[in-house]
Amino acid sequence: MNYDIILNRRLWKDIHIKVDYSYYKIKDYVVSNWDYARYPTFKMKGGKKSSVPGIQTPPGLEGSDMYINLDEVIRHGVEVEMAGSLLDNLSFYVSYAYQKFDYDGTEPAGMELGDVAKHRINAGLCYHPFEKTLVMLDYKYQDEQVAHNVAEKPEGSGNWTAYDNPMDAYHVFDLGVEQTIYSGPAIQNLMLGFYVNNLFDEEYENTRGFPMTDRTFIGAVSFLF
Repeated sequence: MNYDIILNRRLWKDIHIKVDYSYYKIKDYVVSNWDYARYPTFKMKGGKKSSVPGIQTPPGLEGSDMYINLDEVIRHGVEVEMAGSLLDNLSFYVSYAYQKFDYDGTEPAGMELGDVAKHRINAGLCYHPFEKTLVMLDYKYQDEQVAHNVAEKPEGSGNWTAYDNPMDAYHVFDLGVEQTIYSGPAIQNLMLGFYVNNLFDEEYENTRGFPMTDRTFIGAVSFLF
């Protein structure tokens, strides 16, 4: 069962705002239970199976609780989007998202639902200092979170490991400049672009714990014909 309440409104000229509140009541929500399974089983090379040492697994129950159903999970969400023009040559967009999971049961895996990133922000500016010149600045923010991962280490070994990856909040800026230098009957919109991703060289990582790309410089040429 889910409900969404959505408000759309024009604030001024072409500036619009959208607000979406969502309420989801989810029954039999499936979650990974690798960290807490009583009957874990790992598939090894040759098709053999091995339980975790020290745990006696009754025949037929191997791996039966590696994933479990939570009786009921409630998710609250809020999304706010705004976009439009501040000046004739300056436009913007900004969006904010919030989510929260509530679980009232006793399963430890259910408690981990609250480890997701609760807050996210995306924003950007597009500026035309000259008719054929476009400058773009983009920003993204993500709140701190803990990712619960399962990985085969080393790859192909059949040794599966569950691990937690705590991640700090991060702020990332990207900058781009595009210059249209020619447009004619044979070649249209010949454009040179220069982009800097992760402008301030922020150190952050993805959910599996791998560092994301450092400051990166990109040049591009595009045209239509």
